[in-house]
Amino acid sequence: MDLEKSGRGRADKLDRLEELLGYRFRDRELLRRALTHPSYAFEHGQPSNERLEFLGDAVLSLLVAERLYRDRPEAAEGDLTQRRAELVRGTYLAVKARDLQLGSFLGLGRGEEKQGGRRTPSNLANALEAVIGAIFLDGGLQSARQFIQRHFTAAAK
Repeated sequence: MDLEKSGRGRADKLDRLEELLGYRFRDRELLRRALTHPSYAFEHGQPSNERLEFLGDAVLSLLVAERLYRDRPEAAEGDLTQRRAELVRGTYLAVKARDLQLGSFLGLGRGEEKQGGRRTPSNLANALEAVIGAIFLDGGLQSARQFIQRHFTAAAK
C-alpha cells in the first residue's frame, strides 16, 4: 500500500480502515505512521511505527488490566496477570489484526513485501499496537478504552 499523503484512493483506503477500527482520526498522520513498517520507513526516509508500537503496548496492557479487574472481581492477582498476558501476547494480537485486515493497509519495504510481510504475525501485532498508540494520542485514554472494549471485551470475560 502506498503511504503517500495525496490521492483519493489512499484516502478511501484510510476511510475503510477507520470503519474497520470503529474510530475516525482527527490527525490522519498518526494513522499513516501506525501503518509504516520500519522497512518502508527506511526506504522512504520516514519515521516508522515503532514509537507508536511502544506506546500502544503500554496503553493496551493498562486497559486490558483495567477491564479484567472490573469484570473479574473474584479473580486472584495471579489469574488476572495470566489472563492479561494471554490477551496482550503477540500471537493473539496478530489474530485481532487479521480480523481488522491490518495487513492490507501496511506500508512495507520491497524486501518485506516479497517475503509476505503482510501476513507475518509480528508485523501484524506490532501494527495493532501502533494503531492503539495512535488512537490514544489522537483521542485520549477514553477513545483507546472504547477501542479496546470493542475489540477485546469478549475475550476478556
